[in-house]
Amino acid sequence: MEIHNPDDQLASLKNWWRQYGRAVITGIVIGIVVLSTLSYWRQHRTQQGKEASVLYDGLVANFQQGKRDEVFSAATRLMQDYEATPYAGKAALAVARLRFDGKDLDGSREALEWAVRHASESAVQHSARLRLGRLLLEQKNHEAALTLIDVRARDGFESEYEELRGDALLAKGDTRAARAAYQAALDKLPSGSNYGNWLAMKRNGISNEATP
Repeated sequence: MEIHNPDDQLASLKNWWRQYGRAVITGIVIGIVVLSTLSYWRQHRTQQGKEASVLYDGLVANFQQGKRDEVFSAATRLMQDYEATPYAGKAALAVARLRFDGKDLDGSREALEWAVRHASESAVQHSARLRLGRLLLEQKNHEAALTLIDVRARDGFESEYEELRGDALLAKGDTRAARAAYQAALDKLPSGSNYGNWLAMKRNGISNEATP
């Protein structure tokens, strides 16, 4: 039967501590720093979200009251200081709408492009991309619109993308491809949607003949 000498165990422990004690302490310190940093960033993001929410609520109120300057001011702050929050992308959409209504197509396009690149919510990104596509059609830039909407991940916006593709193709004079796109938009439309009547009108208004 093996007998363990307490003095030998203590000596072994001391020897182990000489070799690895510093690494253990360093690991503990690093762990504390990491946890503290994560806690700080969680609190910071929560605070940022609250501040952005208040700022966005004010933007919406001013938008409804037609206070353009106040909307632009709040949107600029959201897009610059609160870019990581979901409110920044929505603010960019509001700016795009006001710029468009004011016939400032370049300003509207700039705001939509910002939302496509920076919005944190996919639904906002898709909304911005689709609106930007329609703006490009307004500017007769059909090829740019088709390139813009050539995306694989459509996240429930399949019908909207196909309709816009049909509009772009029709504007180019490619009637056969446009009709097929409208049919695809119909096929991807959620069941029970009343919008199907409008898509069917678009499709049926195009000749079945091939594009010359």
